[in-house]
Amino acid sequence: MRKKPKIQQLMIFSTVAEMGSISAAAKKLYLSQPALTRSLKELEEIVGVELVVRGINGISLTEIGKVFNGRVQQILSDMDKAIIEIENIIKFTESTIKFGFLSSLTYSILPDAMKNFQNIFPNVCVELYEGQITDLLPYLRQGTLDFAIGIINSEMSKDEFLFESLFSIPYKIIARKGHPLENCTTIKELQGASWCLPSNSFGYQKEIESIVFPDGINGHILRGDSGQIRINMVLNANYLTLEPDTVFSNPSLSRDLTVIPIKDKIPTALYCIIYKKTFPLPPVSRWLIDEFKRSIDKFHC
Repeated sequence: MRKKPKIQQLMIFSTVAEMGSISAAAKKLYLSQPALTRSLKELEEIVGVELVVRGINGISLTEIGKVFNGRVQQILSDMDKAIIEIENIIKFTESTIKFGFLSSLTYSILPDAMKNFQNIFPNVCVELYEGQITDLLPYLRQGTLDFAIGIINSEMSKDEFLFESLFSIPYKIIARKGHPLENCTTIKELQGASWCLPSNSFGYQKEIESIVFPDGINGHILRGDSGQIRINMVLNANYLTLEPDTVFSNPSLSRDLTVIPIKDKIPTALYCIIYKKTFPLPPVSRWLIDEFKRSIDKFHC
């Protein structure tokens, strides 16, 4: 097996490259110059090439030394990150996170992100609040929630809240397979249908309802903020609903649900992390948000 450099040797090389001087590097690392020089020579023997050259103006890197230095910086940076990561895991073991989300996230990034997060932080208490964004905003204002994940719209105050974009996703009109209207291609053909929709017609929901009901509501409408209720009404009572197409990532739902192939354009929804400016995010909440971001690619959001 090829002999590998020690971390201390990499740190010495990095410091020499930074300081451009053996004496300055030795002073910074609290080492004697002979010890530092010996360690540097051992490193060059391991990699099999000269990394530094002495000149009248001090130490400089060879061309290969410059390439090697880039790799060394990455290794040392990763080591620092790993140590910080371990410190954070220990530090956050007794933390609590409270966040709100739209029910549609249960069909996409929520399960994957939560599983990954709790594998790292098994003792962190996470409290989930499902609801429409209008229901969640008061809890954000009060500081009851650390953050929420919802669909951003122009009516939200940018003076009060901070927004971080997560992903954009198309919404579809959903029916059970075999529904009499499942092959309709225009909104007009759906007039008079029964619908189960979120309770608050606000922001994005208001925008898409103005497209689906251009002449006003003229069918049966049920309102409910639970995604499970809406899906069950679709499956068991011939209702239609509007959901992101990630609902079909659930095999049990994709087996029984279908998209009505209307040609009318429904705008995509922009999902964002939302939190109050005056309540900085705790580090453990930031970690969870990063898990959500890492889960996005798996769902092609």
